[in-house]
Amino acid sequence: MKTKIILWSLALILIIGLITATLVWRQRPQVLTLKDGTKLTLLGVDYGKEHREPKTRWKGPDMNGGPQSFTTPDDTLVLWILTEHSPDQWPNLQVLVSDLAGTAGVAAYAQGINRMINDQTHIMSFQLNAFPRRDRKFAVQPMAWGMHGQETAKGRFVIANPVRGAFPRWAPEPLPDTQSDGDLAVTLTHLDSGVPGFNGNQSDGVVNKAVRAVFHTEQNGVTVTNWDPVQITTSDATGNHLGINSWSNHREAEDAVMTYQYGLWPNEPAWKLRVEMSRTSGFNADETWTVTNIPVQAGSQQDMWNYNQTGRRNANPPVAETTLNGIHLKILPALQWTDQNQGGQKPGGFRLLADPDPAAEQMRFTLDITDDRGRSVQTMGTSAGGNYYSFQLMDLRRTKTLNVTLALHKSRFVEFTVKPQKASGAGAR
Repeated sequence: MKTKIILWSLALILIIGLITATLVWRQRPQVLTLKDGTKLTLLGVDYGKEHREPKTRWKGPDMNGGPQSFTTPDDTLVLWILTEHSPDQWPNLQVLVSDLAGTAGVAAYAQGINRMINDQTHIMSFQLNAFPRRDRKFAVQPMAWGMHGQETAKGRFVIANPVRGAFPRWAPEPLPDTQSDGDLAVTLTHLDSGVPGFNGNQSDGVVNKAVRAVFHTEQNGVTVTNWDPVQITTSDATGNHLGINSWSNHREAEDAVMTYQYGLWPNEPAWKLRVEMSRTSGFNADETWTVTNIPVQAGSQQDMWNYNQTGRRNANPPVAETTLNGIHLKILPALQWTDQNQGGQKPGGFRLLADPDPAAEQMRFTLDITDDRGRSVQTMGTSAGGNYYSFQLMDLRRTKTLNVTLALHKSRFVEFTVKPQKASGAGAR
């Protein structure tokens, strides 16, 4: 009898030990290591409006005052990641959020907290506005940017979904679907998810998948080709909400095609797409402004970004100003950057002040720029901060002055509730 009791006791101890070991194993921190040796540890996940940095241990002192916190206007899912890296490296991370099967993914950037503990340790928070809310678990794959481009971690963190529950199911409209804003009628003819090859890589990885939307546009009942989709915001019935991350446009006959990252999950009964349409030509006289002989000055790229400092504003008065479409505009001297030389080209840009901010009035700019020899000058990006706009130009070598014809025009908006279709294999073109 005593022998049986001893054996049962040993068995019970063994079972308790196995359960304890399993629980400890499941609760261990998830850790990934990048090629350059950077160690990434998932510290925790929280959901709500109040978000506080998890307690953890690291090597060396805390240079910045200990754990911090932040709030979000709405209930938000936040991931906390600890990065341990070489002293000469500054982590530049984003994460790719996907379902476990990898049918679709969305990117999220460090937001809220990006705190340097010491020269080898950072804590970052990532706010997830979109994730597979109907699934029990989902995956988060870190992506790092460095001297050698983008590196996607081979492993991934697996997150238990804290908000899984019952969600409504939207009823989609059949394609093609036509919606209107005033005299502009826009028909969505195709919406394909999981389009491969967006990054030039035809592999089936989540990071290479995109969405392809095809639009046919008519104005006053006549087919037109001078309206393009420039912004798509996608939402679904579970509460996901996502603006485009990157995109490309082209035309197929009379239709406009927009291919963009990232899409939501295609198992949803419907997506809601809010599409901003913007004109490319056909502007009225009261929408355009031409300024000639804008002087090109020497300066650094930083000079352009730092213009809003008071001393710099006073030193660079506008060369011309007007009121266009209810917006007061001032053009400042252009800059050829002295600290940039891209393949023999000398990039630069010019600055524009606008009051009130055109973006708040749902307006956009279209530019036609030539140099003092009549050659077209190509733009390579626009940045905005409040009512201050910077237009980057590709090559200003030997250019003394610029001529700018600027159109300021109002966008139109249409909204579709449709079911995305699985891509047939055609890559993003």
